[in-house]
Amino acid sequence: MMGSIASYEQAAAAVEDEGPESPVSSPPMSLDDPGTPGPHGLEVNFVGTLTRLGPGHSSEGLLDANYGIGDRLQLKYERPYVTEHASGTEFQRGIGATEIGVKWRFVDRHELEIAFYPQYQFDDGFTLKDEEGIPEASEGRSVYLPLLISENMARVYTLAANYGYRRNLDGRGNDNNIGLGIGRAMGWQGRVMAEVFSERDESFHNRQTDARVGVFFLPFPKSFEHSSFETPVFASLGHSIGKTESGEKSTTFCFGLSWIRKPRA
Repeated sequence: MMGSIASYEQAAAAVEDEGPESPVSSPPMSLDDPGTPGPHGLEVNFVGTLTRLGPGHSSEGLLDANYGIGDRLQLKYERPYVTEHASGTEFQRGIGATEIGVKWRFVDRHELEIAFYPQYQFDDGFTLKDEEGIPEASEGRSVYLPLLISENMARVYTLAANYGYRRNLDGRGNDNNIGLGIGRAMGWQGRVMAEVFSERDESFHNRQTDARVGVFFLPFPKSFEHSSFETPVFASLGHSIGKTESGEKSTTFCFGLSWIRKPRA
């Protein structure tokens, strides 16, 4: 019994040593963080996104599942359900393209973390139609290669940066994604976040740049204190800044919850 108490006290001291969490993470942000679920940890995110682009609107319901292998590896699977109602077209809906990925955090020392997160997107989503009912070209297959960097500052702040290059394997345009963000812990079970995230073409000409703020917190934390799982909730609000490729202003609201199975000790 004394050994169990000592182990619990050591674990509590370790958590106290680490401090509260403040990463800028996806979801609900566009920036991703180098963190992984831990050994045999499982994180399933149920995400809803509403987008207003000029007179049109769209939505996405996303299933995002992540599994931890060891302390530094993560496997990802995600599949969205998409609806779209652009100006001059009928309401359209269907299952979007599948994406899989592997995250590897290769730097984890002091307060600095860096991860490489290669991902592959299949060309298996439903096909949108234009105003005349003619099927449009799909996004095609692509490989996305992001580098994720975060550094903890003063225990309660995290500075984050992402750079990602998406290579389209069907010759339908390549992209560069650049993001900067900051997170601040609010107590031990919540955080607020802010970011600027820019999507650019292969020549780094702006496609769309968004400013976004978000929150992430665990309701009723006492209920999950001795549980092997927890269900935090999150939300964010984003708006385009400057010109967009479509010429229309964009507003995005993201919300959802996570089901997390804690990693094995």
